[in-house]
Amino acid sequence: DMGEGRKRRKSRRRRRESEEEAEEDCTVFMIVVLALIGLTVADEMTGGAVLDPLRERFPALRAELPAFDVRRVDRSIDRATRYLCAAADEDGKFAYAVKVKDGVAVANDDYNVLRHAGTIYALIDSCYFNAPQASVRAKYCACAPDTVNSTVEWLVREAIWPIPNLELSGVYKPHGDPFNPPTAADGRVYPQERYRLTLGGQGLAMMALSMANQVQPGLVEWNAVEEIGTFVTQHFQQEDGTFYSFWYPFKEPFGPCDKPKRSLFYPGEAALGLIYLYEGLKEQGKDDAAAVYLEAAAKGLEALANEREDWEEEAIPLDHWALKATARILGHLPEARHDKLLKHAAKVIRMMHDRDLERIGMNDKLGLSSMGTVLEAQFAMLPIFHEKRSYYDNVDQAWCLAQKEAFLLCEAQDQDKPADMLGGLPHNLNLENGKGADGQT
Repeated sequence: DMGEGRKRRKSRRRRRESEEEAEEDCTVFMIVVLALIGLTVADEMTGGAVLDPLRERFPALRAELPAFDVRRVDRSIDRATRYLCAAADEDGKFAYAVKVKDGVAVANDDYNVLRHAGTIYALIDSCYFNAPQASVRAKYCACAPDTVNSTVEWLVREAIWPIPNLELSGVYKPHGDPFNPPTAADGRVYPQERYRLTLGGQGLAMMALSMANQVQPGLVEWNAVEEIGTFVTQHFQQEDGTFYSFWYPFKEPFGPCDKPKRSLFYPGEAALGLIYLYEGLKEQGKDDAAAVYLEAAAKGLEALANEREDWEEEAIPLDHWALKATARILGHLPEARHDKLLKHAAKVIRMMHDRDLERIGMNDKLGLSSMGTVLEAQFAMLPIFHEKRSYYDNVDQAWCLAQKEAFLLCEAQDQDKPADMLGGLPHNLNLENGKGADGQT
């Protein structure tokens, strides 16, 4: 009926907005690095236990599903990691859009600070924090220390500034001194009113800076990272755990606000950033200070679960950051707080799998950022659901499709271009389904 039609259109619109925001907030190569790392880590966690019964239960897919090849995935991570290092210029900025024809970075005055911080996070994760790559990472991570150093210094120098009327600092978008706005390449002066602080920017910066301090101790003052965390917990987060998306320091409403629109992914980014800050402070023995940030992250994720509890399944956004935060926080929370988070994660995973089943079966243009973010979340949560099937019992089929998509990303990676493009990926992948010799699609 007409009511059902409106519901379906609304859910499709929400999903489109979800995918568009994923494109906006993440670099393709950053997300693909994390997705491929997730594949190797998840297989390590399960000892291959997911894949073996999978081949037994789905003989029709056996010939199509390549044997799990860690070396192949390592090679793709190697190339993507080298690309990240090469994409950073002398100032510590990344070129996150490059012309394939000549390898020249696309000029853009609106350099995206969220992408910058997220790419640092991916680079550190690929080179320092994953045991399955321990034997090979020395080969391709030689460039990582210098790149981490220069890109973190750029983030601190260009994007973190004091917040008016608060004795705190935060991450500004756009970057540059908001108290002395810079001039654009074409001579335009950015008005001060253009500056704002986004919840997602604070979250991604906390991730990047906390991780950078773990691998290069003292690179950033922990007090500076704590100031961002305090800004989030005291000025972005509300009593019920929900977050505002923006903070306006120079124009109305002069503070927190959800305009122009509330972000789908910022709360998950903030929660994950707070978890990384918690872990960093805990390692230093600052248990009391750390506990504040863990509780804020838990309340934020529980608020998302509460808000979406009664939503129609089709309306659930593909919230990969919330799932990554959920997977990371479970080990820090008492089991009594797991149920709500796992139920929410299961809804999101189910939507991700259903969406990808639909898209893979069509002749379509696939956005690799969207594909990579979904894989990232699946590889974080599926090993957990492998052990907790009462929450999500479709682990085998979801794993099957996710692994195939990961290898599709490996194939899509640019392997034949000149050295400056090696490891890069296109924004989109044209997918065509045809009939094989056996008549199957």
